[in-house]
Amino acid sequence: MAIANRRRARPAEAAAVDCPPIIPPSAHGAKRRRAAAATSSSPWSSMREGLVSRIAERVLAAGDLLDYVRFRASCRHWRACTVDPRGRGVSDPRFHPRRWTMLPEGHGLRPGHAKLRGRARFFNRDTGAFVSARIPLLADHCVLDSPEGLLLLQRDADTAVRLLHPFTGDVVELPPLTSLIPQLDRLTGHRARLDGDDEHKVQPFRRIAAAVAVDAGAVTVLLALEHICSYAHARAGDRSWALSSWSTDLAARTLGFRGSLYLACWDLEESSILRLDAPVDGGASSLPLPQTIATVPSKLMSMPQLVECGSEILVVGSTDISRSHLVVVRLADLMLGQPPAVPLASIGEHCLFFGMRSMAVSSRGLPSVAADTVVLCDSIKDRLMQYNLADDTLSPACDGDIVRSPPPCPHSIVHHLVTCCFRYFWNKGLIYCCKTKPTWGTKRKWRMGA
Repeated sequence: MAIANRRRARPAEAAAVDCPPIIPPSAHGAKRRRAAAATSSSPWSSMREGLVSRIAERVLAAGDLLDYVRFRASCRHWRACTVDPRGRGVSDPRFHPRRWTMLPEGHGLRPGHAKLRGRARFFNRDTGAFVSARIPLLADHCVLDSPEGLLLLQRDADTAVRLLHPFTGDVVELPPLTSLIPQLDRLTGHRARLDGDDEHKVQPFRRIAAAVAVDAGAVTVLLALEHICSYAHARAGDRSWALSSWSTDLAARTLGFRGSLYLACWDLEESSILRLDAPVDGGASSLPLPQTIATVPSKLMSMPQLVECGSEILVVGSTDISRSHLVVVRLADLMLGQPPAVPLASIGEHCLFFGMRSMAVSSRGLPSVAADTVVLCDSIKDRLMQYNLADDTLSPACDGDIVRSPPPCPHSIVHHLVTCCFRYFWNKGLIYCCKTKPTWGTKRKWRMGA
């Protein structure tokens, strides 16, 4: 499945399938009367309010917010019996679009680009469905991360951070990232910056993982500054981010999951999985120390990474540094301790994509994505490789070399999904390539590395 740029559909064209037909003004009255008569005679529209509400809860519990929106749009009675997600999109975890991920466009078209009429495309990791949404904030904001399917944005002008629901438009205002600079200066001894392209200065802010914790409608955001193994948190209305007074060692990869940050800390003898929770009283106190919830012996795997798959976390690693044999276990099994966790023989219809973030995608809606596989970047072969868990074989995942040069057009869906795993490429209109060095701001041009 290739995504070419020969004729890019305009947003209006892409949304035409979901829009009602245009009706002449003279026909509106008759159409309303027919619709009202059909509604009054339909047994579905006369269902009791409690039954409609209960069905809506089941639809929402299934995990796809847009199915719930379509359910509410069925008729006026159903809409009146159910909760409107607008105004609650961020503060109510039920309405978080967990299964939706923003798709990088490539071809120099960052999400929200003028040629896209300010729109961005999203895809459902379980069904492969695509939708587009107009997001005006993307004109001068870059995307840092996507906790729970929400967009964590940073504004170019003053580094203000906003948590945005892409489908309802709800926004939570958070402190600017510059409030972390004096705290980082005291912690590390060198001053970070956000106003230039110096790789060393902006690095602490380019590798950010986030988690969103909601308690009684109050939203707390946890940040992991992976480059320096430090952590911060803030709530809406806070003047600054609060940096943790401690830091972790060997934190390699971080995953935000259900309001907590899960850390994979590598070590030669035994790696550890840690969980960092939000403060009990929100932003009033400092971050507690993370808890060690599982250990990963080196004989089981090395360099473990965490990936959300369905409703659970999988731990994936290799038995050797060359990654010739991959192992997948459930975090829940590792947490049991004894007996040792048994590696999974299969992950079913899912394909795991590895990068600075990891992601699980169902192959049902994406025919070019193979089931029961892991896609990773092989620095030895200088290309994307696909590891088949069923027979322990490695094969090229797609055409092209993404290590030494940008991949050729047209880009396959695999190129786009891999780019999702590297957040600093995510909103630049670029497809991931090791030698490409995107700049920090949204509107600045990118440059090639040496």
